[in-house]
Amino acid sequence: MKSHRLPLIFIISVLLLLGFGLATFYAASLAERYTLGHFGSFYSYFQKTLLLLGLSLTIAVMLQFVNYRFFRYLTIPAYVIQTGLLVAVLFIGSGMYGSRRWIPLVGSFGLQPSELQKVVIILVVAFILTLPEKKLATRLKILLVIAAVVPSVLLVEKEPDLGSASLLLGISVIMLVHFRLTGRQLLILGLVLVLAAGGVWLGLRPYQRTRIETFLNPQADPLGDGYNVIQSIVATGSGGIWGRGIKGSTQAPLSFVPVQYADFVFSLVGELFGFAGSALLVLLFVMLLWSTFLVFRSLTDDFARYIVVGIGSMWFLQAAVNMGMTIGLSPVTGIPLPFISYGGSSLLTQVAAASIVVSVYRTRDELRF
Repeated sequence: MKSHRLPLIFIISVLLLLGFGLATFYAASLAERYTLGHFGSFYSYFQKTLLLLGLSLTIAVMLQFVNYRFFRYLTIPAYVIQTGLLVAVLFIGSGMYGSRRWIPLVGSFGLQPSELQKVVIILVVAFILTLPEKKLATRLKILLVIAAVVPSVLLVEKEPDLGSASLLLGISVIMLVHFRLTGRQLLILGLVLVLAAGGVWLGLRPYQRTRIETFLNPQADPLGDGYNVIQSIVATGSGGIWGRGIKGSTQAPLSFVPVQYADFVFSLVGELFGFAGSALLVLLFVMLLWSTFLVFRSLTDDFARYIVVGIGSMWFLQAAVNMGMTIGLSPVTGIPLPFISYGGSSLLTQVAAASIVVSVYRTRDELRF
């Protein structure tokens, strides 16, 4: 029996990222108080995040003691329920900026099914790819993955949330690439993705095309479509090396950057803590991904390996896209920064994913049941 000690760097990186997120919102609330003379919205985000973090950690503690193989039995029911929620959000969902993404729960709290779907899709793809070879050929497994993922992608895009839909697709593709495909199969997969990308471009809504065009040239409309990106870049760069701190920050307290508590939270980090703080945050994500790789390398069960590959892919893609759009390196999407951006469903999803990695590592050598 091997040691059940999880790489310490994994636990440390997750806890530090959670702490970094809380510290960012609290510092922003103090900056608001200094500039405006009273606490503003960031203090509310800090309080709600603290509450949601407590709930998420409670669920995570329970999840880590569940043998990950038990998730095989929950995968199909979870997929059916989640698909139902994705359909429901189109009819009873609430939202902002012309999209429906949340199912109202209590007060100002709501459930965002597209966030939870990330973990469900990871489990579904891992489940399909590890079905017995005698029962299903490789080609059939790939077709089943497509059949399972495409409905979720289309439902999420219908909200509309192209960013999350693309993320679901990206996670699935990375897991498929890890599936020991032949060169021919990889070529066919690549051609399918190219054709799909062309179809997506033709089906984009006008504002979605504008976001991509703005990414290529934000200065073309600095007071209109390019405003968000330009202000985000200004806020990120205004922090200099060490940041403007509580008394010097203006972009956050005066709300120059829209949705700075979620989509553009990295610009908030840049303004408050400067290049040093931003570099530290990037380093924490590198620690998280490296420690996730260490967990992956210790595994022998394919189901466990696919789960960890999917979760690692989710963290990498979300962090890269979110940070990239903040500084103008990728188009603006609604993809949150893991563990940092405000959002109950996002926080629950990320903490649950980390807990599943712990479960995988803890029970990797236990007998199958």
